[in-house]
Amino acid sequence: MPLPPRCRILILDLGDVLFSWSPVTTTSISPKMVKRFLSSSVWREYECGRLSEDECYRLVGEKFSLNPGEVRQAILDARASLQPDNSFIHFVRELQAEAQGALRIFAMSNISAPDYVVTRGKPADWSIFERVFTSADAGMRKPDLCFFKFVLEETKAEPSSVVFVDDSIENVLAARSLGINGIVFDDVKRVRQALRFFVSEPVSRGQTFLEERAGRLESENNLGESVSENFAQLLILEATGNRCA
Repeated sequence: MPLPPRCRILILDLGDVLFSWSPVTTTSISPKMVKRFLSSSVWREYECGRLSEDECYRLVGEKFSLNPGEVRQAILDARASLQPDNSFIHFVRELQAEAQGALRIFAMSNISAPDYVVTRGKPADWSIFERVFTSADAGMRKPDLCFFKFVLEETKAEPSSVVFVDDSIENVLAARSLGINGIVFDDVKRVRQALRFFVSEPVSRGQTFLEERAGRLESENNLGESVSENFAQLLILEATGNRCA
């Protein structure tokens, strides 16, 4: 089977991909209710910039029979809990360095203008991004296809050259419907492997692996246990002609 073309553009979600947060607050509002109103039609309008912060909290209060003041405090608590995943961000930076300028990185997030201001204030490596596309600025949000088409147009990218990472399967399926390569952020190890598959050049990656493990190319079973044998190493020698591998 032929290898897929190497992707030159990486688009990452922010919340629950590069940043984690907690719905547990100091208010009487339960975590379940916080997640519920964050997925409401009122919140979607707010994320697209069609409601002010005060209007949003008032309408959320009316819709879910909550005190607007408590809604505001719950959001303040959620903002305070927001933390960057520096390990994964560092991995993305490594991908960028390995690509030697060939990989462009963007963020694409459903986020209100006030929440984005808070997020940008977090101590994260924002320099990895060429640009951040927010629903508040675009007036559109995922999984609406118009938002994906807008980002493709702004980045001047062919869908097949893009890999998109999001924690929402709905958003990933929307991206895939346009021909974008989509990865669901559900397991960090699997996502890292998938990203390397899409953006790294496999031959050079394999050569680097052999060089880094020269003299230590033991076979492993499916339990991760080393198996003492010479056959695999003789195959490597035959393929590479390098006795140092």
